[in-house]
Amino acid sequence: MSEISRLVKVRDHLDRFLAVYVSIAIILGLIAGYYDYQWVALNKGLIKTLELAAIIIMIFPMMVMMNFRGLGKALKNWKLLLIVLLMNFAWGPLMAILLGDIFVTDPLVKLGLFLAWLVPCSSMSVGYVGLMKGNIEASTALVAITFLIGIPLIPLYAGAYGAAYHIHVSVMLLVITILEIIVAPLIVGIPTHEGLMRKLGKQRFREISPVFSSITMIGMFMIIFVIFFGDSRMIISHIHAVLGVFYSAIAFGTISLVFLTLLFKALKFNYWDSMAGLFPSIGKNEGTAVAIAATAFSPLVAIAPGTLPIFQVIFLITYIKLRPRIAHFFGMKGRDAVSQEEIEEIAGSVGGAR
Repeated sequence: MSEISRLVKVRDHLDRFLAVYVSIAIILGLIAGYYDYQWVALNKGLIKTLELAAIIIMIFPMMVMMNFRGLGKALKNWKLLLIVLLMNFAWGPLMAILLGDIFVTDPLVKLGLFLAWLVPCSSMSVGYVGLMKGNIEASTALVAITFLIGIPLIPLYAGAYGAAYHIHVSVMLLVITILEIIVAPLIVGIPTHEGLMRKLGKQRFREISPVFSSITMIGMFMIIFVIFFGDSRMIISHIHAVLGVFYSAIAFGTISLVFLTLLFKALKFNYWDSMAGLFPSIGKNEGTAVAIAATAFSPLVAIAPGTLPIFQVIFLITYIKLRPRIAHFFGMKGRDAVSQEEIEEIAGSVGGAR
């Protein structure tokens, strides 16, 4: 097996079993923290340092993977961009408020749920688009522009939510947190991305890119473990909140996927662009939400984004398993869809034959 194949295999394994590893991190963190609570109480400073280290390990590779070169193309497909922006910054927060009021009782857990569905999509959404054989180029651009727009909107939305629900939200602390854990790594990550592209070339960079995705996921497992380890007793006393998050997540995923699929069909989007818009609209960057919650808020706020990756993977993978039926729904012939690149190759070969 080649080095590239091994890198892809590791990334795909971590992605496929994301829910399993997140569950393991949560369970181990809760057990270890609960039974060694004295050590935890005496080493709060060390635990905060470990949280910061895990955040850096998770966030920086994510920023290196961000590709901002295709932003112009995303702006040209303004209808698709508008839908993705509305789903991220209108539909997601509104659903968090509605489902949080229905299923969750603790106000800080509700804030965490709101934050989890406010933080926009991650680069992993592009991987899901690839599995659906959708328009990867469009989804990459949509992820980048949505991420940039989310940076100023997160503190504004969170501040408004806190005011409406009478929860103290320090907008200034939230801004500082975003500057530290998103903007600063982004400022370093963009030139790192460009430097690697120039040194390695586009093809070689694409070949090694699974490394960055794998490190990001490992960093997410680490920070989830540390959060649940450091505050195990408090979290266990609010374990019923996890059930509320579970019910909210399944309702959000099911309703959103059905609604968006029907919407793209009604607006006559083709299959490839529909998949490019669907996953960046629904697949949230819970790792970033966990980092923000752990840094700017109390551990209770981190419960929702910390556990949501388990449930998010369930409905996204289920949707991917339905790919042949989804493709057929959009008018694709045969058992499965083919990518736009394959269509172009076929058209080119036919044209050449003529």
